[in-house]
Amino acid sequence: MRTSQHRAVTGLSYRLVVYAGSFVVLTVIYAIGYQWGMATLEGESRSWYHALEVVIQSMTTTGYGQDAPWETLEMTAFMVLIQSTGIAYIFVAVPLFFVPWLQTLVEPTPPSDVAELDDHVVVVGYTPLCESLVDELRASGTDYVVLEADEERAQSLYEDGLVVLHGDPASEATLEDAQVDDALAVVVDASETEHISSVIELTRRDEEPRVLALVVDPEDSRYLRYAGVEEVISPKHRLGKALGDKVRPVVDIDLEDAAETDATSTAEFDEDLRLREFPLDDTSEFYGEPLSNCRRLESVGVTILGAWVRGDFLRSLPADVHVDENTTLLIAGTPDTLESVTAETDLRGSSYRPQREPVVVAGTGTVGASVIGTLARSDIDTTVLDIHDGDIVDVVGDATTEDGLLAAGVRDAGTLILALGDDITTLLATLVARELNPDLEILAGVARTGNVVRLRDAGANYTLGLSNVAGRMLALRIFEYETMTFSDQLQIRTVEIAASLDGSLEGETIGQQTGCVVIALEGDGGLRPTREGESFAPTDRLVVAGTEEEIERLRKRVGS
Repeated sequence: MRTSQHRAVTGLSYRLVVYAGSFVVLTVIYAIGYQWGMATLEGESRSWYHALEVVIQSMTTTGYGQDAPWETLEMTAFMVLIQSTGIAYIFVAVPLFFVPWLQTLVEPTPPSDVAELDDHVVVVGYTPLCESLVDELRASGTDYVVLEADEERAQSLYEDGLVVLHGDPASEATLEDAQVDDALAVVVDASETEHISSVIELTRRDEEPRVLALVVDPEDSRYLRYAGVEEVISPKHRLGKALGDKVRPVVDIDLEDAAETDATSTAEFDEDLRLREFPLDDTSEFYGEPLSNCRRLESVGVTILGAWVRGDFLRSLPADVHVDENTTLLIAGTPDTLESVTAETDLRGSSYRPQREPVVVAGTGTVGASVIGTLARSDIDTTVLDIHDGDIVDVVGDATTEDGLLAAGVRDAGTLILALGDDITTLLATLVARELNPDLEILAGVARTGNVVRLRDAGANYTLGLSNVAGRMLALRIFEYETMTFSDQLQIRTVEIAASLDGSLEGETIGQQTGCVVIALEGDGGLRPTREGESFAPTDRLVVAGTEEEIERLRKRVGS
């Protein structure tokens, strides 16, 4: 493979040969012309070397020769031509040779070795699928190195601030330089088939590192397994599952089971308390910041119950996860406090509306099939729409047309999940579906991260990018993080407070001891936002969110 440097040198050498050759040819022609002109027009003969000297002096602007001035118009015009040609050659030399030469002196080159590393991640094949992984690694303070064989590509990544090692990822020497034996994992984007050779080299090492192979097309996974890879990751499957999981409720509100006596009705509770989702994008003040910084919003009296981060629902807001366009906060509060969030941050929130049935799924590819399987396991009523007929297709039609969506029942549906694979098609389908049903909940899978916000602007309630899902999946596998499972569904309940307890609220202590989050205090005056250290009356009840086990633990600690 010819590198960019080799190509640049070759091009520069070719230009230099043409430049120097044309200069020599013109100089010789001018010298012959000058010798003839002086003898014929000026009547003074000159030797060939005298003529060459005058031409060189004139073309290089160092002088015009001892023969100046010339008496005839023809000879004067000839000398002007020689002088103009020399100036032109000088101006041409600056951009063609001098500037490129300076660039080679000041332009940084990607390193062929890196500093001593340990417990790092080696990335082979840096594609958009790996971009969010590098973001996760940076946020967690984990070292990494990207292996890149093409020098031009390595140069570009190096200038973008990535830690890059230029070399053939399939060679033992490059893998040694990357210190793969001391790495946490080696991530190979096997979507590009040339990296299969890297996989083979990795799996044949004496100290075989942990290899995570990433594939866009699940059909390619068999080649990797044949090569000896144990962990093959397909983000399309995960994207489909994440879209399906978004339909399922992560919060259950039921106050009728909250207390044995004098329980507040669910209807009354819902009137005072709201759950709202706030998608974050690059216009948000929190974009690019640690997720934990979003806790600043709680100063207005709301409670952040968790966040959807690249397909996972996180109850905690860790500092080593950064906010991106695939982050959506789930916030509980009163109507007034939620409006304060919007007023202070310009965030556009929407009511949290889980499991809005029936559900229409458009697309039966890898992502769509995963969505359908996830919903089927949850017994959610689903209608499948696809442009081609198939075993799992209920309605054959085009999701970008009114006829196709109406045939699938979008006008009466609660949720539409778009798993179409092509972002432009998804954008068109979103516009049409929103026009047909303004109250429809639209969830969309996106191939390119840059289209996540565009889909939201077009009317999608929730969008999720394939590359962000891939990065999140890889981070979870590398660090073995745990995320909330739907068996640990959050529950919002009221808890009676024992009269013997101190009358001040210490939500942070309650959270540390039980895992529950205090949302509000409920009393005769209805719900009111909680403040740390706020006093409560013996008749008040705590409105809390937690798993069933956590709430039971809290009741044992504070109950009467």
